[in-house]
Amino acid sequence: MKQLATRGTQAWRAAAVAALWVAISATQAFAQSEPPATLRGLVFDSTSMEALAGARVAVMGTTVTGETDAAGRFVLPGVPAGTYWISFYHDRLQSLGVSPPSRQIDFAPGQTVDVQLAVPSEETLLLGWCLAEQTSPETAVVAGIVTDSLTGVPMPRAIVTATALTRLPGIQPVEVRTDDSGYFRMCAVRADVDVRLQAHFGQSSGRSIEMRLAPRTATIQDLQLLMSSEGTLAGYVRDYVSGDPVAGAQVMVLGTSSGTLTDLTGRFILDDLPPGRHLVRTDHIAFEERTDSVTIFSEETVDIEVRMATEALEVEGLVVTARTRFGRTSLAGDAKRIDFIGREEIELLLPRVTATPDLLRNMNAPGLRIRDVYQQDELTGVMIPGICIEIRRSGGEGCRPAAVALNNVILPYPDEVLRDLDPTIIDRIEILSPIDAQFQFGSVAGNGAILIFTR
Repeated sequence: MKQLATRGTQAWRAAAVAALWVAISATQAFAQSEPPATLRGLVFDSTSMEALAGARVAVMGTTVTGETDAAGRFVLPGVPAGTYWISFYHDRLQSLGVSPPSRQIDFAPGQTVDVQLAVPSEETLLLGWCLAEQTSPETAVVAGIVTDSLTGVPMPRAIVTATALTRLPGIQPVEVRTDDSGYFRMCAVRADVDVRLQAHFGQSSGRSIEMRLAPRTATIQDLQLLMSSEGTLAGYVRDYVSGDPVAGAQVMVLGTSSGTLTDLTGRFILDDLPPGRHLVRTDHIAFEERTDSVTIFSEETVDIEVRMATEALEVEGLVVTARTRFGRTSLAGDAKRIDFIGREEIELLLPRVTATPDLLRNMNAPGLRIRDVYQQDELTGVMIPGICIEIRRSGGEGCRPAAVALNNVILPYPDEVLRDLDPTIIDRIEILSPIDAQFQFGSVAGNGAILIFTR
């Protein structure tokens, strides 16, 4: 009897397994007979507000994948019916340091589903990045890029401050530095009060912006610094063959509103030009038009000579005859740089100088001021004689000392070195404006720099 029962159970199990296989096969056959769904849509980059081309879109749990076209669009046929997570990947996600966003979608047989996928907006990313730093619910996030107001060049290592205009206990200013691309991010700015946002670089400050932020929000706010000063382009236009001046020639700087006509001597002057590389077009009814390239730095006057031919000939480009800084022009008879002194000029000055500070005084560079002052010794507190070296365009009380570099090394105590430095071993001296000095040495040279090179 026991053997019969066992055989009966085995037979029942075999029948059940067979029935299960039949059911599974029928289900698979039915599923295979169902038409697949289609996924189509758009991938968008919310940080740049542009469609994202070349993004890899995938229906997770299936083999269905595809790539967006130049317009950011994609079409993925062959999606089995069911519920799946949809995700995408692009190098842009990696550069932003975020994970691929995903969405869960139900697909019915034969259905075409439209979907929009997007890189999170910069405001959303900012909130995510600053989540760990926001210890108070009464704070907000501000980020942006600091650029030079004239050139639009991003300003690395600039200081950005956010100062509350409301005097409440416990509210402290927030200060950050921009990175190498001029970008800054402030994660804990006080919300629900008026805040002044401003950028600083050395002794220069940008235009301040007043704003009120809502708690737990992120705002993009770019800032500008008043770093660069205008430059001047001046020179003469002459006949290529005879060398005679060309009067009435039109000289224009493309991309700007600067333009003028040469006078009877062929001379022209164009001021208020932003620093950078410019295309200069020269035109006259009796000559072939020509376009040349010239680079102008901040507070610089560039003197050029343009030779014009009566027909299209292979002629040399414009000739830069002089470059001068601090706004002084060499058209007045000064054909050399006045912010630089070389070995030949030093040799001429040595008979009447006894120390390096005297050599600096004899440079007569605009903005360079050297005074004997008394300064307090940091250790003893005793007032001792010292030297105040300034590079600025206006006077005033106090001392804003320029940095001093010997063979490109900033000196921590320049007074002592300059007094003891033998001027006969100096090869050259160069004066850097505050803007140029900060780009080379950082904020330590915020008041300009004196570069001394020995033989």
